[in-house]
Amino acid sequence: MIRTLPLDNLDQYADNVYEAIIMIARRARQINELQKKVLDAEAASMSNTDNYDDEGVSQDVVDRQYLKLPKPTSVALQEMMEGKLSKEYPE
Repeated sequence: MIRTLPLDNLDQYADNVYEAIIMIARRARQINELQKKVLDAEAASMSNTDNYDDEGVSQDVVDRQYLKLPKPTSVALQEMMEGKLSKEYPE
């Protein structure tokens, strides 16, 4: 179920809404990179074994194609709402 999030709630976790959105976006990029690494590692391990069905289609490719991972932006937003994200400025 999709629920809307008032932008005023984001002010609780950052100085302003724009800073909160940038924090979420940066964390979402980090999560996306981690998910890519997991998928690449899984693809490499699956490519070592050849498991083809009657039609010549690799079953591993089909399984990997339908692997569902959570959306990085949803995970990042949830982390912010739980207070797990913090901001750090370089000096």
